[in-house]
Amino acid sequence: MTEPIDIRHSGGRYQATVPDTLDLAERARLAVHGIMGSIDPELLTMYGMIYYATPRPHQSHWASAENTCDPKLAESLTMLRTMCGSDELRELEARYFGSMLDRVQDGLYWDFVNPRRPWRNSYASAFYGDGRNEDFCSVAGAGRMIRTLMAWRAATGSDQFDGRIRDLVHGISRVAIRKGDYAYYPEKGGWGEPCCYPRSGWLNTDEAEDETEGGEGSVTSFQGHQIYGAMQWYAASGDATALDLAGRLSRYVMKTKFWGGVPGPFDPQGKTVHIASRLPDPPYTAGAEQGHWFSHFHARCITLRGLLEFGRGVGDERVLEFVRRAYEFSLTQGIARLGWVNSWPASKNLDNQCESCALGDLVAMGIRLSDAGLGDYWDDVDACVRNALVEQQVTDAAQLQRIAAASTEPSWEEKGNPPAHKLNYDDTIARTLGVYFGAVRPNAVLKPWVMHCCTGNATQGLYYAWEGAVRESGDTAEVNLLLNRASKLLEVHSHLPYDGRVVVKNKGARRIAVRIPAWVDRRELRATLGGKPVDLDWMGNRVVFCRLNGPCEIALTFPVKESTATYTVAANTPQEHQFTCTFRASTCVEVSPADHSPASYWLYRRDHLREPQAPLVERERFVAEQTPREW
Repeated sequence: MTEPIDIRHSGGRYQATVPDTLDLAERARLAVHGIMGSIDPELLTMYGMIYYATPRPHQSHWASAENTCDPKLAESLTMLRTMCGSDELRELEARYFGSMLDRVQDGLYWDFVNPRRPWRNSYASAFYGDGRNEDFCSVAGAGRMIRTLMAWRAATGSDQFDGRIRDLVHGISRVAIRKGDYAYYPEKGGWGEPCCYPRSGWLNTDEAEDETEGGEGSVTSFQGHQIYGAMQWYAASGDATALDLAGRLSRYVMKTKFWGGVPGPFDPQGKTVHIASRLPDPPYTAGAEQGHWFSHFHARCITLRGLLEFGRGVGDERVLEFVRRAYEFSLTQGIARLGWVNSWPASKNLDNQCESCALGDLVAMGIRLSDAGLGDYWDDVDACVRNALVEQQVTDAAQLQRIAAASTEPSWEEKGNPPAHKLNYDDTIARTLGVYFGAVRPNAVLKPWVMHCCTGNATQGLYYAWEGAVRESGDTAEVNLLLNRASKLLEVHSHLPYDGRVVVKNKGARRIAVRIPAWVDRRELRATLGGKPVDLDWMGNRVVFCRLNGPCEIALTFPVKESTATYTVAANTPQEHQFTCTFRASTCVEVSPADHSPASYWLYRRDHLREPQAPLVERERFVAEQTPREW
């Protein structure tokens, strides 16, 4: 077996008194705890599922999770430890990372035959046939492993992983099916799950005719990670094979047959798994040209995020326009002020629920589109981070204990399932706090459960927002989100949403620009520098403080107003429902109707945030030497 991979995050630590308000570094610390509590130390792979709504909460292994989602968790752990500097269970993490690197052989990321993991290739056998005792490669997992290795590369500043990255890029390029100027991975290429490449070669190389074919209800998503990873490697190395692969896959996933349309009647034959048939777009709307989708939000965003990396990397205006239009359309499918998107609008079984995977996507796309100059989406990011991204994280042990005590749900074995799906009943609630729920309504989590594809993606949203909140270049700092944050040049102490007060403690910046959210009335914004009032120097929607000399304190004050609005989800469908949301500034403090079911995990019970003053707390601050933006 490969030696353990110990990714160290150097940086400084100190104690500080800060407002006890949203702190993404603390959320990252909790997420590290939950992820590490979800790793099987014997098999060195994740438990893919957690079931809380049962008298004995437990974790279970899950097909697909290990070959595709292990790299997600590895990439996330690298980001999260950069944020908070946690050292919890580092030795286990190093062995876990080493086991993943050991799977990279012959240019692919393999799921090896293992009699101790009989569940390994049974994800969607109804669509692809029963698994076989043969090694296979989920090419989407290989794309994700490229991203993981790029994260390790960025965190260490080392080229030690470059050979493996190049091999993976060239390996997945070698097995892609080429037609004309595009390429794809065949959805029915293997068994067990979509786009599964057996050691003996593709079983079927047919091109998909529609997005919703197959067991996941998405074809394009199984190309997106490969585009993203290839473009990351191209940006770092200039590898022509990587660029060629990303371009070919991008042209494939942008085909109009995969986009547009609105949900139609549900398939009476059940051939599309939760997904309704598709009807044409309304008159005057060419939805396929604008990235409109109707099926599975996170699956779409995997594709869109790959396209965004390609478009930015080569400056393709049409690709960038497509992604921007798709992002803006996606916000219409939910409650944008909550950062909540209806992830399966065409589902009869999963209506009006947001898959937590989607939250990392929303945050990442809002930031990267802003970085690309395609708009200013920081308020969208702020709404998602303060609301759905933190509410959908598993944090309340008392609620989970209440749910378990009230549950009569039979155990895994009592349902007649095979015991081969190794279960873990060991202190599940305590050890998994910090992970992310699988699917969430605007007001509650029904019979709460976790699938770690969501944990792996949503936790990356924490990093993207944390990194983007404060950026530094030389002696200049830019504050994009009014969140608590410690960096080399400054500290941000945010009293929101209790009080409209944000203090920037300058350590060494000569120039600081602070972005002011749209909900702040500029006429009522005041600033002091070193305790003395100063005039506001605006540049766009940023207030700029120049010619700073040494440590000083900037305080911004403004009124925080409470407002209420009603939003409709799944409009004009049998699943239509209205929710009334109460906000303090951009933070939701209440959603009604409230869910009072003993089997539900209740959300937005935030009356404490209506107090007039934020409490203070002592916290350790960690400032990493490296805070990479592009990974």
